[in-house]
Amino acid sequence: MGKAEKKQQQQEVQNLIPGLPDEIAMECLIRVPYKFHNDLKSVCQRWLNLISSHSFYRERIRSGKAEHLVCQVQPLPLSPPNPKDSSSATTHLVSDSAARITSTKKDQQQDDDDHELLQQRQEVHRTPLQYGLTIFNASNGTWERIRPNVGRIPIFCQCVAVPASRKLLLIGGWDPTTLEPVPDVYVLDMVNNSSRWRRVKPMSVARSFFACAVVGASTVCVAGGHDGQKNALKSAEVYDVEADEWRMLPEMDEERDECQGVCLEGDRFFVVSGYGTESQGRFKPDAECYDPKTGSWSKFDHVWPFPSLSPRGSTATITSNRLQQHQWLWFLGKEQQQNGEVVKGKIVSSIVPLPKSVTEGSSSPCVSVTTLHNSQQQQKVFVMTGNGGRGCSSSSSSAAAALSSFICNECEGEGAFIMERDMSNGDIKWDHVHLPVGFSGFPCSASFLLI
Repeated sequence: MGKAEKKQQQQEVQNLIPGLPDEIAMECLIRVPYKFHNDLKSVCQRWLNLISSHSFYRERIRSGKAEHLVCQVQPLPLSPPNPKDSSSATTHLVSDSAARITSTKKDQQQDDDDHELLQQRQEVHRTPLQYGLTIFNASNGTWERIRPNVGRIPIFCQCVAVPASRKLLLIGGWDPTTLEPVPDVYVLDMVNNSSRWRRVKPMSVARSFFACAVVGASTVCVAGGHDGQKNALKSAEVYDVEADEWRMLPEMDEERDECQGVCLEGDRFFVVSGYGTESQGRFKPDAECYDPKTGSWSKFDHVWPFPSLSPRGSTATITSNRLQQHQWLWFLGKEQQQNGEVVKGKIVSSIVPLPKSVTEGSSSPCVSVTTLHNSQQQQKVFVMTGNGGRGCSSSSSSAAAALSSFICNECEGEGAFIMERDMSNGDIKWDHVHLPVGFSGFPCSASFLLI
């Protein structure tokens, strides 16, 4: 073999795909769906290095091949154990994308078996509620659930996505056994190890129902919530994801439990509404904003005009480069839709009416909102509700028609939708998202990753 042939052979070995220029090979690899990326890493060291790099995912985004992942913390469905299987005495958790909740021993008609089954079902309902991480791939319409390897996920924890590092964080919430607030923080690296959670440095203060938002490239701000005595908090702190360090921020002016956190203008952390210890359930109309440039809080009045309604989960933040505005989109029930639009300088608060199939059964449904896409031409938001679909009842034919236009016959009664808004004319289009059995539990927190 001549030197030229040896050199060519060595070059082919070094190529990403033998026989193809690396530019063409890269075009092939970025088209591989995300669910197969762990398999690609096992092919060779060079593929492992490439697919573990953030530059690979930036190229997927640049080329339009990245996938839209909605990450939600949901209660796991409970499946009653088989009465004839002694090894099934404990609660069964349905926790994979193909799982179905099945009935137990329908062919057993004897009274003693029925009594035993009833006792076991009662035991299931006494079991502490457990949560899991659900991922809805909006690009291909698939659902999956990631099993926690760190024990039980805290109830009502905050699910936060850090786009720059493509990491998911679970922060705070309640211990599922004691129902006490916890300071715990868990990280899941969606690029390098998407199957294992890692416990990192906890918050300085145990808290739940607090405001939380990614601020800047790799920091997460938290504020408010309540402690173990159900006292509303006004403390705040910030987490550096890469350094794994927490530091305290100046306190807010007021206590704020059940508040909503949003980030606008890249680095301004807003804590919207909430209530104090002595005014539980009466939501404040204002917001406080932390500016890291000045290291201080400022107050914004007349931001939340709904004293009996929590802002948690119903708010999406969108920046309109065309209008040079920062928008809060509120997805609310029919009783709140007449409030229209509130303009505060460069901040516009807009109310987006929910589909009739959601509001027909309740004036104030539970809503979880996640921004999927934002451009000068289009805004796209994923919305999951707590009482949509067949769970609504109405005697009117018009309501039935509205329901049938959104809900498929296979969904369990909860509503999931994608809203698309045309920025050129403001037109809104709602598309129903199918919910497989076992994935309809209302999420306590949600976030979004483009990967």
